Amino acid sequence: MKNDISNNMGCHLKAFAFLVVGVALGLNGVLALGASEARTPISSNATPPDQSAVPIMNSLIADLTARVDRQAQTADLEAQIQNLIRSGNEAYKAGNFKAAESDFRKAQQTILDGPEAVFYESPIRALFFELHQRLDPHNGRPALSELMLAALSPEVENQVRTLKKYYSRQGRPTSAIGQQRLKQYEPMMKKIFQAEGVPSELIYVGLIESAYNPYARSPAGARGIWQFVPDTGRRYGLKQHGPVDDRQDPERSTRAAAQYLHDLYDLFGDWPLALAAYNAGEYRPLHVIQKTGIRDFWEMRRRGLLPLETRNYVPAVLAAIRSGERVQPISLSEKSALPWVATVNHR
Repeated sequence: MKNDISNNMGCHLKAFAFLVVGVALGLNGVLALGASEARTPISSNATPPDQSAVPIMNSLIADLTARVDRQAQTADLEAQIQNLIRSGNEAYKAGNFKAAESDFRKAQQTILDGPEAVFYESPIRALFFELHQRLDPHNGRPALSELMLAALSPEVENQVRTLKKYYSRQGRPTSAIGQQRLKQYEPMMKKIFQAEGVPSELIYVGLIESAYNPYARSPAGARGIWQFVPDTGRRYGLKQHGPVDDRQDPERSTRAAAQYLHDLYDLFGDWPLALAAYNAGEYRPLHVIQKTGIRDFWEMRRRGLLPLETRNYVPAVLAAIRSGERVQPISLSEKSALPWVATVNHR
């Protein structure tokens, strides 16, 4: 029944899209016609018409069309996934565990074969995590040192040393404010990270993201210490309406960041990959794993399989962790001077 509803929903959304866009185009035509007719003044004293509504309407039409199309794609993909899950559940109940696993993995693959924007739609992302919990659950939290502080390649070690040197030299004059913020928030952050089952060393992600500035903003719309974009913030309970924006609340956003990192580790079972996903979004490393079978961040980095920003983001966090309290945070204005420290790109 649910699959029939999803299929019908996709069809209805498409029909609705055509209807709305058709009406909008009609209005646009009327506006354009009115503007065209108005070009011939009735008298020399006539006021020239305001044609600004036409490009605004065009922009609204394009935005509406894209949104409705994505909703239709989401409904169609959800229907496909639900069909595969239903088939897998039936196979599982019948004792055919291999067939069930095959259906569940096919459902995961179908999601990753879809558009990246659709992956982050709430029902699709929720289904992917549900499938992951069935197929590849990760239990426990290895000590961060076992994963992050292992021997690295000479190239990465050199990059980490260069960044640490920057923290202690060129970046030092502008780091005093960041250091004061860290002292203010550190006890709260460590307590929350420990409560959420995340290594407390990862509070230094906030150093790379914003130098612990609760009011930091990025061109991509990310805000706060942990640089959540709107959708990811809402997914983790951060309210955003009117003057209220929990992404700028240090304690609430810290809990959301810890929960997000917790989920990413559950998904990947590996802290470097979890941090890469924090920067680039889950879809990109998952897509690399699906296409290549590579599950090691450092190998992905060596082969250039992730965006440059992400390849350099993990070493930047590593440098901050290794430096610990001796780290001198960089200012937001100085981030652009470092090719491996860039604005977060959450989805």
